[in-house]
Amino acid sequence: MSLLNPLLAIGTIAFLVPLLIHIFNRSRFRTVEWGAMHLLESVISQNRKRLQIDQLILLLIRCLIPTVLAICLARPVLTGGGLLGDAPVALVVLLDNSYSMEATDPAGTRFTAAVESACTVINQLPRGSEVAVILTGGRPTPLFETPLTDLATVTRRLRQQQPGFGASDLPGSLDMAADLLERMPAVRRQLLVLSDFQPADWNSLSAGPAAALQQRLQNGSLPTQILLLAGTPPRPEVRPDNITVESLQLPQQPVAVGQDFSVQARLKSYSSRDLETVAVSLTLDGQPVSTVQTTLKSGGTAEVLFRCRSEDAGSHVLTVSAAVDDLLAADNQRSAAIDLLDLVKVLLVDGDPVSQPLQSETDYLAVALTPWTFGRVPLTDLLQTQVVPPAQLTEAALQSARVVVLANVPRLSDQQAEWLTAWVRGGGSLLVTAGNRLDPEWHRQTLWNNGDGLLPSPWGELRGAAGETTAAATNPAAAPAAGARTARIVSQRSEHPALAFFNDPANGDLSTAEIRRWHALTITPPTSTQAATATAATLDSGDPLVLERRCGDGVVLQLATAVDADWSDLPMRPFYVPLMQQLVATLAVQIQPPRNVATGAAAVALFLPPEAAAANAATAAAAPPPAAPSGAAPTATATDQLPAVTLVDPLGQRSTLTSRVQGRWLAAETSATQRPGVYLMTLPDGRPAHFAVQTSSTESDLTLLDPLQQKSIADQLGARLLTSVQDYLEADRRRRHGEELWPWVLAGLLFLMCLEVVLQQRFAGVTR
Repeated sequence: MSLLNPLLAIGTIAFLVPLLIHIFNRSRFRTVEWGAMHLLESVISQNRKRLQIDQLILLLIRCLIPTVLAICLARPVLTGGGLLGDAPVALVVLLDNSYSMEATDPAGTRFTAAVESACTVINQLPRGSEVAVILTGGRPTPLFETPLTDLATVTRRLRQQQPGFGASDLPGSLDMAADLLERMPAVRRQLLVLSDFQPADWNSLSAGPAAALQQRLQNGSLPTQILLLAGTPPRPEVRPDNITVESLQLPQQPVAVGQDFSVQARLKSYSSRDLETVAVSLTLDGQPVSTVQTTLKSGGTAEVLFRCRSEDAGSHVLTVSAAVDDLLAADNQRSAAIDLLDLVKVLLVDGDPVSQPLQSETDYLAVALTPWTFGRVPLTDLLQTQVVPPAQLTEAALQSARVVVLANVPRLSDQQAEWLTAWVRGGGSLLVTAGNRLDPEWHRQTLWNNGDGLLPSPWGELRGAAGETTAAATNPAAAPAAGARTARIVSQRSEHPALAFFNDPANGDLSTAEIRRWHALTITPPTSTQAATATAATLDSGDPLVLERRCGDGVVLQLATAVDADWSDLPMRPFYVPLMQQLVATLAVQIQPPRNVATGAAAVALFLPPEAAAANAATAAAAPPPAAPSGAAPTATATDQLPAVTLVDPLGQRSTLTSRVQGRWLAAETSATQRPGVYLMTLPDGRPAHFAVQTSSTESDLTLLDPLQQKSIADQLGARLLTSVQDYLEADRRRRHGEELWPWVLAGLLFLMCLEVVLQQRFAGVTR
């Protein structure tokens, strides 16, 4: 405790005044002889002690009155460890700007209330205080590069912010706040968290991370006061009314121009009422496609299926919207980006060419990839094939292809192997299949190269049923073991984008095919230079049938059997055509980064250098760029200046991205994707590249933590829970200036004065 007017405390010596009066009056008496006095002696002797006690009580009260008065004038203040007064403050504000903060309450949106609370706190800070603001939505994002002392600038920028970002990353935001506070010089440090206290946001902050953060803040060079301010008081008796488009599911396989495809939307209700009719609509690039009606029960889900198609190749945006009136309009629609392919050039390198029909290694494959062309049907195939023997695999042929298939190719020249390796690492897609003319040793030494080459696995022993083959006749070591049997493809749900098409039994049963011969393949672990090998399909013998591995910016698939009818009956099965088309078409698009990403993830677009696009104008959407010399970067422009890419975010704000070299491609990238919605990159050739940034739908549950749960979180963090900004201001005033006690002291003074009068009258009545 301290005194604001310590000099006035000297007045406490005024207690001597009644004491001296009492002493002096006590000695002023004279003896008067009175004959009847002996009659009172017994009464006086009986009441003397009580009279003395009464007089002492009155004396004590009379001494306390001037003492308490002096203390009241000195203005005592209750402090906890000293007064900070107007000492500068280091304040870090964590502001929840997730899209749940757009929810509308009677007083406005939650975000508006949180911003006003933050501005009120900042405006009352002492001069010289530093303020840092961290936006928690999507991922922790500082509002300023460094803390500012210009409080007016901070509040102005705060009022310019908008919610609508992804789910709050509270653990990451708190760690960032702790780092900022350690670098701020002020002695007094505060961490203010403004949130709507959604369970989904705070459940990630379990007891362990919360305790570690509390220890870090309290055991730093200076302790930090943590304050939690709930922007909206919870109302457990009322369930917030909200409907959300929870997810969109697009085809996993590539989609071509003019091809019908399905879009499945999932709606979820966080409402206490049933909706008998909900209009759900689909738009393609802003143009309406169809609208359907569905029923949505309270707390339930509903799935809606749309059919769609487009005649334009390139990037498109699909948006599903639900026509409902609820507290949060931001989640009533969800968008997804999709690329429609026009023409993909596939180079088939036939390792066993034969002039007779359907006898060459790639005859069945060529028909499967271009069925409309071979059938002379007036429809356009997605894939365009070119068949060449191994000797005609040139660098120019590689550059005009999107996918290359090495079908039973015995070996290549060293120069061809170098061209092929550079092409794949630069972003090409390669499919390597087995066959009777394969030279496993050359493939092992050159294409496998101890795991540093292109092949996901070296070719192992030949397995399967006995029988004459060219390889067995010329190389007895390549013949399958005695007693070997045929194998079938394991029928199971696949997550690989090429085989997910067959998760629907109506599209074909892969397990009906008989694989008579195959090479044993090995799943290899990742190395310092190569990614891990993944299994796309497996035989019931336990051997992998299809292996996949990323190689540089490209991808390689390895098929353990042949693509013709020599080693299996795959070409005779109805699913052979879609199987081969799925494998090759998926290879064609796998080198492209995803267009549907989570909030905070990088959005990357790959595109051709301008001169490469001009040189390949006829097939610009399908062909990779020209190869650069080994070890050299491609030249983007004649002036060696890489082209810029224009980015438009969901709010319509424009920015410019600088491109960079990535293998044989140019890449434009942005990580500023904290806000869900559609981002548009305009590439140098004018083509659009859309990115749909999506976030978890948990933010759509507007139910808040109850007061007891909020108190529990505050206890875990060692924080103080505030219910309003006025609580903060009052707590801050007491922290800076203490709690003045003079009103209580004045009340005590008045009580003593009244008590003195009452006791004096009572004591006088007793002695009268």
